[in-house]
Amino acid sequence: MRRFWDAAGDIVEEAARRQFGEEEAQRVRDYFTLAYDADWIHLTAEPGFAMYTAGASVPEFVAARARLAAEIILAIEERFADQAQRADLVATLNRVFSVVYDVLVAQIALLEANEAADERGQQSQAFERKVTELVGKGVSQSEALIKRTSSTAAAARGMLGKTSEVAAAAEQSATAMREAAQTAAGLIRAIEDARSEVEVAAGVATRAGDQAEQAVKVSQALSSHVEAIESILGLIRDIAGQTNLLALNATIEAARAGDAGRGFAVVAQEVKSLASQTARATDDITAKISAIQQATRETVEANGSIKGTVEEVETSANRIREAMELQAQTVTMITAAVDETALAADSMSSTIAAIRSDTENVAKDIDNVEQGFGEFGAQMADFRAAARDFVSRVA
Repeated sequence: MRRFWDAAGDIVEEAARRQFGEEEAQRVRDYFTLAYDADWIHLTAEPGFAMYTAGASVPEFVAARARLAAEIILAIEERFADQAQRADLVATLNRVFSVVYDVLVAQIALLEANEAADERGQQSQAFERKVTELVGKGVSQSEALIKRTSSTAAAARGMLGKTSEVAAAAEQSATAMREAAQTAAGLIRAIEDARSEVEVAAGVATRAGDQAEQAVKVSQALSSHVEAIESILGLIRDIAGQTNLLALNATIEAARAGDAGRGFAVVAQEVKSLASQTARATDDITAKISAIQQATRETVEANGSIKGTVEEVETSANRIREAMELQAQTVTMITAAVDETALAADSMSSTIAAIRSDTENVAKDIDNVEQGFGEFGAQMADFRAAARDFVSRVA
């Protein structure tokens, strides 16, 4: 690279300055003088970002650089007499410009991918730029054929090899697109299965909510029954108290009656004992009823909380189901775009194969022209020898 710049750097810089200005001349100088590293790639990719932001046409950019390359090649051929040196300089120039084009196209493609635009359109534009670049190279090298047959033939053969690589890359891209379509189809099936499971879960949550609501109603009814039982126990407690009071009065009356009231006193004592037992049993039942009431209230509160939680689960399941439906629609659209891009890649691969065939024919024609120029050179040498012989004879 340094050897190229030392030999022809002034030609390249002057041509770039004349066509594009001082800034571009400095950029071209950096292409040939800086080391190939991350900084070089960043420097080379900067125009790609500017072109992408401004919406500039890549084919126009490539065509302009092709004109620049043609002017530089013409100047090199005029300056350097050695054919091998010319061929080496032209090959170096084409190689550097080719790398610059590749970096620019890669930068633009990366920016387009980050924008998450339609993938089919991105692939089509990338292939269009690549084909335009190859056509531009073909036009540039065809013009160079008029200027210098030998160097143009070498450039045509180099372009033939690059076309084969592009054709292979296009085929790989088409294969990758088909695999991506299959993966997207599998993702759609997985989303459908998950959505079905979410719907089942939502149904279970709905049934659980209904059951929790029914449990709340049953618990409330049980609480009402317990309150009724508590009222009855209160009545029994009052009756036991009155019975105990009557038994006490009967005992007092029996004591007044003496021996005649002794039997009645025994009965009154038994009634009093029975009333006391009834009161104690009623108190025990009241305590248990109170515990049941507390448990019933806690059950009602717990069932209400469960019902609220189940409703939240059901709402969340519905949101998940809607989100999964949206995802399924998005993946379906992506699958359709990938399928269309794969078809476009197949078509582009066929087109590039046709271009490769045409390039082979051009290379053969250039070889024939080069051979014709060789024969013409030999004839001119014979003519010059004959002229010298004629001059010597006349002299």
